[in-house]
Amino acid sequence: MKQEYPKVLLLSIKPQYVQKILDGQKNIELRKTRPKLKKGDFILVYESSPTKCLRGWFKVQSISCKDPQKLWHKVQDNVGITKAEFDDYYKKSKVAVAIAMKSVYSTKLSLQEVRETWESFKPPQNFYYLKKEEIILAEKIIGFDIIDKSANLQLTIPSVKH
Repeated sequence: MKQEYPKVLLLSIKPQYVQKILDGQKNIELRKTRPKLKKGDFILVYESSPTKCLRGWFKVQSISCKDPQKLWHKVQDNVGITKAEFDDYYKKSKVAVAIAMKSVYSTKLSLQEVRETWESFKPPQNFYYLKKEEIILAEKIIGFDIIDKSANLQLTIPSVKH
């Protein structure tokens, strides 16, 4: 039986929203496109400009896709924005995506610090699915095991700069 590993999505989020996630005011991330993730997968959070740092990660609890107005009534207390901001964000969208977070972990690694170990790291404009080799580098940087190492992985692990 083939072992299925969690997917990891590197997601750029604006600083004001990252702070709300870390403060517990926001436990649902809104998007216009549904990511190819499921419950138990991970999202690695990159805080965009001007901060430019790896800020944390969380496990995906669930993903909902609905008409924006129907979704608002379900998530309004957990998204850290006003109804006007929500409406502005989804003004041209027929579908709204809500990614519920579970187990939020915080870190703060500058772009320079990340690149000391993961030399090819490039912040995504929006999002990027990590390859297994990149997941291993991310685990080393954040000090958290995403992939169960007891499963016999056949990976080429890139050399890591110390």
